[in-house]
Amino acid sequence: MENVDKNPDKHDLILSAARSLIGEYGFSALTMDKVAAKAGIAKGTIYLYFKDKNELIESALKRGFERLFERIEKRVEKEASSLEKLGALIHENLTYINENRFFFKSIFLDEINIVFLKKKSVESFNLRRKKYASFVSEIIKRGINSGEFRKDINPDRMGYLLIALIKTDAIYNFMNKNQDLSPEMIKSESSDMLDFFVKGISAQYKHDVRI
Repeated sequence: MENVDKNPDKHDLILSAARSLIGEYGFSALTMDKVAAKAGIAKGTIYLYFKDKNELIESALKRGFERLFERIEKRVEKEASSLEKLGALIHENLTYINENRFFFKSIFLDEINIVFLKKKSVESFNLRRKKYASFVSEIIKRGINSGEFRKDINPDRMGYLLIALIKTDAIYNFMNKNQDLSPEMIKSESSDMLDFFVKGISAQYKHDVRI
């Protein structure tokens, strides 16, 4: 790509337009023409910032994750116990999904169309998921060390299970048209999810059933 001076505001404008259109049409129906029209710029301007649609979508996904992760990190660090940190993480994640519900609806329900992204983009997608799961895993490890959680669990696996649980809850809401959640509903769902998750890892609770 030609080395030119880039306007950060225009870069963000293009990303914002892409995110909005992904929420409206999904990945496969997104075109550079639609992005240009949405952003109110010439189509050629987009190519000064992104070499193709794949790079633009990858950047939109990356930006969404970065903002989510920044919010979660700031929220989680305010809590003292590992249990409170997990609760804060779930609540902040559900809140962010609700605030960007159309974007995440396309990601979760049109996920099969992510496969058209280049291999590098798919790898980036997986690395972001790994980073998030590792973040959750570290909270659980601290909970194990402090005696809050059981010592016989795999914290890395639990990290992936929790983010999968959050995602599945969002899909359930999208499929059942529960998209615009009130703060009270988000708080209730967060509490329910935390309760469901920690009963399997709490030091005070252990399943007797073995499969």
